[in-house]
Amino acid sequence: MTHSEQMMAAIQNEDLVQAQIELNEAIKTDDSETLIELGEVLLSIGFLEEATSVYETLIKRLPEEAAAFLIPLAEIAIENNEIEEAFEQLEKIDKDNPYYPQSLLVTADLYQILGIPEVSEAKLQEAKTLLPDEPMIDFAFAELYFSNQQYGEAHGYYQALLDAKIPEVLGISMIERIGALLSMQGQFEAAIPYLESAIQEKETPDSLFQLAFVYLQIDENEKAIPLLETIRQLDPQYQGVYLYLAEALQKEERIEEAQEVIEAGIAQNPYQVEFYHFASENSYRLHDSEKAERFLIDALETGEKEDETRLILSNLYLNEEMYEEAIEVIEGLENPDHPYALWNLAQAHYHLEDYHLAAKYYDEASDLLSEDAEFLKEYGLFLREEGRLREAKTILTTYLQFEPGDLEALSILEDLLER
Repeated sequence: MTHSEQMMAAIQNEDLVQAQIELNEAIKTDDSETLIELGEVLLSIGFLEEATSVYETLIKRLPEEAAAFLIPLAEIAIENNEIEEAFEQLEKIDKDNPYYPQSLLVTADLYQILGIPEVSEAKLQEAKTLLPDEPMIDFAFAELYFSNQQYGEAHGYYQALLDAKIPEVLGISMIERIGALLSMQGQFEAAIPYLESAIQEKETPDSLFQLAFVYLQIDENEKAIPLLETIRQLDPQYQGVYLYLAEALQKEERIEEAQEVIEAGIAQNPYQVEFYHFASENSYRLHDSEKAERFLIDALETGEKEDETRLILSNLYLNEEMYEEAIEVIEGLENPDHPYALWNLAQAHYHLEDYHLAAKYYDEASDLLSEDAEFLKEYGLFLREEGRLREAKTILTTYLQFEPGDLEALSILEDLLER
C-alpha cells in the first residue's frame, strides 16, 4: 500500500494528522504516476494546500512536463482568489507547448472572473483556432455565453455538443442547460421537454427544481408540487424549495399544508425573513391573527428587511383595529417617510379620531401615491369629510381615471360638482 493510498485512508477516517504524515512520505517515496493520481484526487476533494505540495513536487521531478502541473496550480490559485498567482503560473506555459490550449481555457475563466468577457472570448477563439474539433472548447464557449446571458449563442454550442453525441461535460448536462436557458428567456413551454429529459437522465434536486420552477411560471401548480415535494425528501436543506412549495400549495387552496411546509422551512433556516412573512400571511388566512403577529415579531429578530416587516406588521395591526400598536411599529422604521408608512399612519390616526394628524399624513402620502387608485379614493373621501371639497373633487376625478367603473365614487363626485 503506497503512502498516497494510506493518506487517502487517513482522510476517510478523518485523521488529518496522520494524513499529513503520509503526504510527507508520499512526496518523498511514491512514484510520479502515483503522485499525479494523488494530486487529482486531492484537488477534486478540496485539499488545495496538499494538492499544491504534490504538484510542486512533480514540477521538480518532471521539469519537462511542468506545464501539465502548472495548470492545476493555476486552478488552485483561482480557488484561493489569488488571481495574480494564477496568471503567473499560466504565463510560464509556452505557445508551442501541447498544454497551451488548455491554459487558454483557464485564462479565459480568469478574465471572466475579472468581468472582462470580451478577453475571455478572444482566448477561447485562440484555443479554437489551435484545436478546432475539441469539444471542451465548444463547451467553454457555451458556458461563457450562458453566464453572460447570451442565450442564443450558448444554445448553438450546447446543441452542437448534443449533435456530436456529447450529452454531458464535467457533470453538466447539455439538455438541462438548454432547458435552463430557454426558461431564462421566458420560453417556458419549449423548456419543459428538455428539463423532463434531463430528469430522466439524472434526477437531482437542481434538475427537479428547474422543472418545477417552469411549471410555476405557467401556473401548473399541480405539476410543480410533487416535484418540489420530492426535492424536500431528497434534500431537506434545499432552501429554495420551502417558499416555492408553500406558495404553490396556497394557490391551490391547500392552506394548512402550506403552513406545515413553511414552518418546516423556518426550522431549517430561522434566518430567512421571507419565510416569516409568508408564514404570517398564511396564518392570517387560517384566521390565526396572534400567530401571524408572532411570525412578524420573529422576523424582526432576524435583523433583515426590518422596514418591510414593520410595514407588514402595521397592516396586520390596522386590520385588527390595533391602531396604537400600528403607530408604534411604524415609528420604528428606518425610513419613516415611506409612502405606505405615511398612509398607514393616516389611517391609524383617523380611526383614533385624531383628524389633524390624519390629515397631515394623508397630505404627505398624496405626493408619493398619486397613481395608487385605492389610496386616491380613500384620500378623496377623507377630504370630503374634512370639508376640503375642491381638493376632494380633484382627487376623485383623478381616481376615476384609474377606476372609471366605480359608480359610488362617480355619484359622490357628481354630488360635489353640483355644490
